[in-house]
Amino acid sequence: MDPSPPPGWGDAPAPPRPDSRVLPPAPRSGVPDPPFGATHERPRLRRGPGLQLLAAFAVIAIGLTALGGGLVALQRFVATAPRGNADEHAFLRQGIPPRWNPCAPIHYVVNPGLAPLGSIEDVHEAVRRVSSATGIAFEYDGLSDEIPGRARGTYLPSLYGDRWAPLLIGWVDPQRTDIAFERNGHTAAAVAAPLSPVAVDDVLVSGWVAMNQHDPNPPGFAHPGDQGPVLLHELGHIMGLGHVAAVGEIMEPSGGAVTDFGPGDLEGLRLLGLGQGCLVAPEPGS
Repeated sequence: MDPSPPPGWGDAPAPPRPDSRVLPPAPRSGVPDPPFGATHERPRLRRGPGLQLLAAFAVIAIGLTALGGGLVALQRFVATAPRGNADEHAFLRQGIPPRWNPCAPIHYVVNPGLAPLGSIEDVHEAVRRVSSATGIAFEYDGLSDEIPGRARGTYLPSLYGDRWAPLLIGWVDPQRTDIAFERNGHTAAAVAAPLSPVAVDDVLVSGWVAMNQHDPNPPGFAHPGDQGPVLLHELGHIMGLGHVAAVGEIMEPSGGAVTDFGPGDLEGLRLLGLGQGCLVAPEPGS
């Protein structure tokens, strides 16, 4: 497993476009806000011998329990997923956090050209979980050949017509992109940028998620660090969540050692969701 990321991990600067701005993360552990226009990165997490050994203990424990063995002592040593709490959530900005209009669907497209098999299914499942947690509908607009990049704007009529550009989820080669995947010796599994119009900074209207083509962990949601939990983490940023320090929450910078949203993640998403009421988004291109 990669070592824990340093404070401020995930604060790579990105230049704002004339028609959009990238929102900065909320401060963590006394770390000041980065320069305006920040993307969010999730460190790559590898399953090492330690996790494999714990998994083996879990299998043994389950097997012996099925045989009726007395395993009270052994079960105390079997690893369980850490559990967060509902207070462990943060937003991209203090005060009134920016969010999507929950009364309109969020459109998204996928560029799976460099993705491993099973990736589109991971995207749809991650989107389903975010939709369930927020009450916001998502609409899949199909495949796209657009490549995520730091200069992506919110309004791309030549590609998507007279509307806000849909959320883009794609896989990129870190060596052939202007997105910073390397920071302080760490390699990010993904980078995300939620976008708002220049004129209105409290409404999110677009964004992108760039997945690292070379991340060694496979598709699925079975283990922390798999592609599914990475997508959940990045979509949390897209919805307006910032990083938290607590394990047991997927918005912890390294993923919190979990495979799904924790209690704090879910509470944060609820506070960004349908229950908070509709927002008036500006006209596309404004």
